[in-house]
Amino acid sequence: MTTSSASPPPETSSRTDRAHSTLFPYALAALAATAVAHLMIGLAGHRITVLTTLPLLVIALGYATYLVIYGRALGRVRYGRLVAHALTYAIVNTGYLLHAYVLIASASPAIQGDGHLALNAGWFGATFGMAGFWGIGLIAHGLAALHERGFEARRA
Repeated sequence: MTTSSASPPPETSSRTDRAHSTLFPYALAALAATAVAHLMIGLAGHRITVLTTLPLLVIALGYATYLVIYGRALGRVRYGRLVAHALTYAIVNTGYLLHAYVLIASASPAIQGDGHLALNAGWFGATFGMAGFWGIGLIAHGLAALHERGFEARRA
């Protein structure tokens, strides 16, 4: 049996299969890391500080490491990099938004602003700033992935 030009070589296929199979465990790890980040925020009185932002840096470094290890092969999986990006965005931002929602619903003083903002400045940035600016990048990534028909790297 010969390999047609439409199908990738077998070694490329196995790399992309392995990369594809890492997405679910990656998402579970991101969920766990986000839960730890919010546990640390809770232990700090639900205040966003430099110290409570450090777990977010760990999540970002984990995502960057994941992309260094699997990013090239994920580029050969249809929408692979976009899925990793979208999952990371949704997991991290949803965590902050839900945490803020619970604090707002419970009228927690930890989230109340100083009169100028309805929310404490830290929570304002963690919810609206992060979701908004990161969302712009995710939209750009999505549009580029659509333009490339879901493959962000050469398949062969």
